[in-house]
Amino acid sequence: MKDIRILVIAVVLIAFSFTGVIVRVASVEGQTGESSGDKKMSGGGMMGGGMMDREGMKEMMQRMMPDMLPPGIKPEALPEPDSRGAKLLSRYCTQCHNLPSPAMHSAVEWPAITNRMFSRMSMMSGMMGMMNVENPSSEERQTIVAYLQAHSMRTISPGALPAPESKGAVLFRETCSQCHSLPDPQLHTAAEWPKVLERMRGNMDAMKKKVISEQDRKTIEEYLMSHARK
Repeated sequence: MKDIRILVIAVVLIAFSFTGVIVRVASVEGQTGESSGDKKMSGGGMMGGGMMDREGMKEMMQRMMPDMLPPGIKPEALPEPDSRGAKLLSRYCTQCHNLPSPAMHSAVEWPAITNRMFSRMSMMSGMMGMMNVENPSSEERQTIVAYLQAHSMRTISPGALPAPESKGAVLFRETCSQCHSLPDPQLHTAAEWPKVLERMRGNMDAMKKKVISEQDRKTIEEYLMSHARK
């Protein structure tokens, strides 16, 4: 289903690109009095007139896929923001959507996710250049994946949760598994968990997920704080 939606978006973007070409040609004809038959346009000119800029594409994809695209983070908030991996992630991943945090997924999950993203970049960059999307090289892809895995979320299996049958553990498991693997409660300190939960709650709202009540949030928060990293 997700890939079908990506294909639909690609078709829409192509349509916008051609619309831009037509508008540009009409504008030129109106200003010069020359018809398309009288004036020869180079392929590069046509692509330049029809190409949708990245911000426009990002905005469109965010509107069309709100349940798949989280709000994202700023480049300076990335771990080791000056590293090559962080710079490549910012360069390529923000072409179509907001910048993902490496901690969004586990080290096991990132390879499959990035393979999907790389395939889509290849598809979109190959569409006659209309998408204005850069496609990372094989070496750059390896660097991006290695960076994401190095700073990925440390997860825990449901059965390994402390007090797994407690109300807090059950709510934590049901809520957080809507978007990603379960993070280890010891991933953060007791002082850090409240801010993390508030950010996740905002992400769930932005992605049209079922947002927990205030009471459930408190229950999860108390559970995580009691089993947090010391």
